[in-house]
Amino acid sequence: MKIAIMGAGLSGLACALTLEKYGCQADVFEKRGLAGDRFIYAEAMFSMFHHPIDDAVSYLSVEHGIHLKPSSTIQKTEIWTENERSSLNGHLGYVNMRGKHPAAYEKQLADQLQGKIRFHQDVSHTEISKEYTHTVLATGDSLDTEKIQPYKTALTVRFIGAIVAGEFDITTVHTFFNNLFAPKGMAYLLPHSVHEASLILVYPQYPENEVLDKDELWENCLVECRKRLNQNLALISMFELENYRIGTTETPRIGNTFFVGNCFGSIMPFLGFGQLESILTGIYAAQAIAGKGNYEDLVRPLYKSYHDSLSLRRGIEKLDNKQLDFLAASIRNPLMEKLLLSKRVDGLKIASRLIHPFQKRS
Repeated sequence: MKIAIMGAGLSGLACALTLEKYGCQADVFEKRGLAGDRFIYAEAMFSMFHHPIDDAVSYLSVEHGIHLKPSSTIQKTEIWTENERSSLNGHLGYVNMRGKHPAAYEKQLADQLQGKIRFHQDVSHTEISKEYTHTVLATGDSLDTEKIQPYKTALTVRFIGAIVAGEFDITTVHTFFNNLFAPKGMAYLLPHSVHEASLILVYPQYPENEVLDKDELWENCLVECRKRLNQNLALISMFELENYRIGTTETPRIGNTFFVGNCFGSIMPFLGFGQLESILTGIYAAQAIAGKGNYEDLVRPLYKSYHDSLSLRRGIEKLDNKQLDFLAASIRNPLMEKLLLSKRVDGLKIASRLIHPFQKRS
């Protein structure tokens, strides 16, 4: 076998590492000069959305030999709406760094790889498929998928983010649901040290949102976050990304081409995170190439999680601020919190079902 992996992100590197475990070497091509995205930012891995996996970091280490060092554990999630505040408490997951940060997950995976990454190699699938018996499409760009097969886009979103300076409890993250500055979307603040955090505003680019002033939305988001945390939150750096597509492939494999990461559709629509799902697609593709499993069967649960996450997003999008307040207040009910955080049930599925009654109440 001669294997090519197009892209040195989470899914591509996870695939290469797993292939090495099975005694297979892959050629990894990356068009940029390093493993990782263009920006430095934090993301979260929330355990409640990964059922039946309770601890993603432990699971990847024990079951797959992929070892990750997150920035911090999440012990508390503060949920802010226009007039309410609630929280979830417990071992909720992890915060990790992405992009050019020296501790980014991409960098950690690249350091574990025995083989070399071929940087500054902007190769095409057409070229690669002529030379290699197996190709793994891991570029992170769904447009590359569409050159080969249909990609079902659910929505496109805009990200406006910043690294902010302040004083933070690194075990506490903050989420904001408020249509005044995050129309049909959300904002979140994820600390990655006691003095720095990522503040990111994300909302869908529906026609009714595109007529809004994005700079004004960001400014209102920043004002709200400063007020809630009672801090100045000085801006260190900023980034913006628009027309970011969230969707999924029609099929995970065509011939000996495997679609992984964003090229598969690993981004979960509700929060816009998908690190674990991306890594799993890379692992599953490697297992299939090595004859250890069927890729279509292995990724079937990921398709299910994607659709549950999309249902939850569609439900949240229908809520006005009064309904969001009511939902946030209900989370303070101990029974509700216990249900959402139960290890015995699928938190993503439960949340997507619970949201329906709030679409009619205020």
